[in-house]
Amino acid sequence: MIIRRLEQEPQDRYPGVPRYALASAELGQTSLHVGDLSYLPGYGVPHHYHTGGAEETQIMLSGELECWVGGKRTTVYPGDTVTALPGNAHAFHNRTDVVARMITAFPVTSPETVHIDDVDLEDVSEHPSIIRAGIRRSLFIEELNGVHRVEHSGNFSGARSTYSYSLEIQPGSAVPVQNFDHEIALFLAEGSLTGIIGENVMLGTNDGAVVAPGVQYGFSNESGTVARLFVIHPVINPV
Repeated sequence: MIIRRLEQEPQDRYPGVPRYALASAELGQTSLHVGDLSYLPGYGVPHHYHTGGAEETQIMLSGELECWVGGKRTTVYPGDTVTALPGNAHAFHNRTDVVARMITAFPVTSPETVHIDDVDLEDVSEHPSIIRAGIRRSLFIEELNGVHRVEHSGNFSGARSTYSYSLEIQPGSAVPVQNFDHEIALFLAEGSLTGIIGENVMLGTNDGAVVAPGVQYGFSNESGTVARLFVIHPVINPV
């Protein structure tokens, strides 16, 4: 399933925080709820937590946000990732004059949200729920030059049911064909890619896709600029 950004309209669950759906029950998914959120200056998402299996992965794309998580307050920047386990209260606020943007992902289709009162917060510079940008960057495959993986969430971040990473695909490089026994959400944040998701496809900047279980997918970068592809698995150790 391809999700073309030019064919979408954003939805505002919270004022000043438009959201584009990348995977959901409404789009036909059974194990993923993924969105692309923008935080306009002066706006935010209030203090809340999720129940059940609704672990939330929040990957910063651009800008900066004041982040509340587990009673602590810090700032997150592009490339940073916040993992909020079920019951772990969190919130985000844009205190700047520049739009901030993030991907949010759940390994369930209908996450339940419980809003709560604000609390006194302790200011910190780091937090165990936050993986800072680029800390876990390596070659995607040892023998494959031109494709690097940056891991955002997994057992190393405290996640229990989500594994996420982004691929930096250099011009002329390719990601080998793969398939898994679960749904996978893809989001192309930068560049363009040609490849297959069961059949031939082309993805442009801000396009997304959901790969069904067992379907083969792979991509090559035939453009002159780096492509950055985000990959979300609703399992902790995909094989």
